[in-house]
Amino acid sequence: MSSWTPVPCQCCYTSCIQSLVAIQLRYPAKAETKRWLISKLEGHKKEGGAHLLVHPGEDDDGTLILLSATPYTLLKATEVLGLAKPSSDGSMVAFSYNNKADFPNSDKPEAFLTLAERQLLVKYATDSAKVLQETPVPGYPERRLYPGQSIVQSLQEWGIIEKFYPLHVEEELHLLTRAWYSQIHRIGQPIDAIRAYFGDSVALYFSFLGFFTISLVPMAILGAVYHCLSLSFLDKYLLFAVFSVLWSTMTMEFWKRHCATKAYVWGTLHLKSRFEAPRARYWGPSALNPVTGRWEPYYPSWKRKLRIMLVSIPTVFVFLGLAFDGMIMYLYWERWVQASYQQSRGSGRLAAVCLYLPSCIYTLYIELLNVIYKRAATILTEWENHRAESTFQNQLTVKVLVFRFINCFSGLFYITFYMQDLQLLQKRLSSLLIISQVINQFKECLLPLLLQKLQQQPGASHRKNCKDAPVVDSFVSEGNLSAYPGLFDDYMELFVQFGYASLFSCVYPLTAALLVVNNITEIWTDSFKLCRLFQKPFPCPAANIGVWQVAFEVLGIFAVGTNCFIITISPEVKEFCQDFGMTPEQSLLYAIGLEHILVTLKIVLAFAIPDQPHWLRIKVMQMEYHSWDALKQAEIKRALPIC
Repeated sequence: MSSWTPVPCQCCYTSCIQSLVAIQLRYPAKAETKRWLISKLEGHKKEGGAHLLVHPGEDDDGTLILLSATPYTLLKATEVLGLAKPSSDGSMVAFSYNNKADFPNSDKPEAFLTLAERQLLVKYATDSAKVLQETPVPGYPERRLYPGQSIVQSLQEWGIIEKFYPLHVEEELHLLTRAWYSQIHRIGQPIDAIRAYFGDSVALYFSFLGFFTISLVPMAILGAVYHCLSLSFLDKYLLFAVFSVLWSTMTMEFWKRHCATKAYVWGTLHLKSRFEAPRARYWGPSALNPVTGRWEPYYPSWKRKLRIMLVSIPTVFVFLGLAFDGMIMYLYWERWVQASYQQSRGSGRLAAVCLYLPSCIYTLYIELLNVIYKRAATILTEWENHRAESTFQNQLTVKVLVFRFINCFSGLFYITFYMQDLQLLQKRLSSLLIISQVINQFKECLLPLLLQKLQQQPGASHRKNCKDAPVVDSFVSEGNLSAYPGLFDDYMELFVQFGYASLFSCVYPLTAALLVVNNITEIWTDSFKLCRLFQKPFPCPAANIGVWQVAFEVLGIFAVGTNCFIITISPEVKEFCQDFGMTPEQSLLYAIGLEHILVTLKIVLAFAIPDQPHWLRIKVMQMEYHSWDALKQAEIKRALPIC
């Protein structure tokens, strides 16, 4: 306790301070750099400091700094971020420090704020530490900070700070793992507990993963029935295709309602929009920002657009060309293997196994190209030099989404619309589902676990066994774990799954069943790697799944055309049309008519299902009214003459 920053007032005093966030400096740490950084982190806001509680760490290497915060700092940051909290009457109200008496437990931050919220607020305060005038970094005279520049982000970019991560609380983590993945027989996930420990964005991902998996169950049951029974084309294709189209619409509409409810309960439904500071890797000559009045790097937008048009877009097309080349080679090998199999008259089990060899190799090619392109897209987006982190993430997401859609679905679309070979489409889809799932499970869980064992990193299990070791050693061992890669690849995997289920499941009815099995294991592996294999990620406030909602809805639109065309080219439908004397042109017109009906039905469903439940709309209007009324009362008080 004596090594922590002294609290500024008696009301903030506590006998025990909980370490929330750790900073590790590059070894060997320079004493003057560490002292200067600590002084900035514990300094007052008016001096550019973060106003945090700081502990020097006292680890063997002298590189560790521990951070915590007083109740005052936490509550003021809660107000600035616009987090809503339950008021005395039970309704969710944006927190106000001046009215903190209206919020139960506001005098007890451990009860008023979750662990994830406290760590988020400490990170927010840490990022707010800035220099007020141009100054060199002590110990690194070649590194200079300009006025208004974030100290911690800049030191991270320069490698002076090697690691910056929130800390686990072993007791809370143990309770969470017992309720989450340790007991496999449990049905459902403790989403609120996940949110309290890891934050909103992580909780929303696992909530969506569980919601999506449950929504697949009716399709899986229907697909299993169709697979086991011999049905006419009206049952086998038409009804299942219509079901797939309506399923994709209703799944996303009901998810929006579920997501809005969660965001309201968590207090993130109406977060305050904030002016984003420049990214740490944003570079350019210093210029005066007309918005903030501070000197910061400036890079002309026309140069960025020029880089996008002349380099980024052509590079994306090069990778798209590689994706199409792989598809063409796969189709060539498929025809060659089929011809060889027919010439050998299907003799031997080896010949039958070889029938699936081109599809397996092509699936491996797709997965490898996805990994390479993701790295290339990250480098390209970084090179484009976007100022804000949100812009950077949106640009990266669009690049990867476009390529992943083409790379994963181009072969299936080609087989469907050009070759019109439903048997080959079924074979290709089954190979994709099985092989991709095996690769993803190995890549996401088994490979990190093996690498951890090989590197002999003292992970969470080691910390648990070494109860007599100093607490600071456990903090250092958490920093030795690999940084959490984020949720981007996890959402991308669900995006591809949603495409398989909505676009082509009528051809291979077992698609949904395979996805359900995969996602059940996915919940276990994702939760295990989050809790035990990686550093704890910083919480991030979120009210929805962002751009991914739009991506899934776009797939639902594509599903209409794809399913209608599959109905048209199915052998049973063609035979039915011939029996009734219909030409291919007439059957195509009927398919277009069905497509228009389904699109209309999707639009009607989207409007008929509100994005928010009725009770939630009332609560939101009440929040807006109370905010407006409070603002009006404040204006009246300011306008009253002082007696």
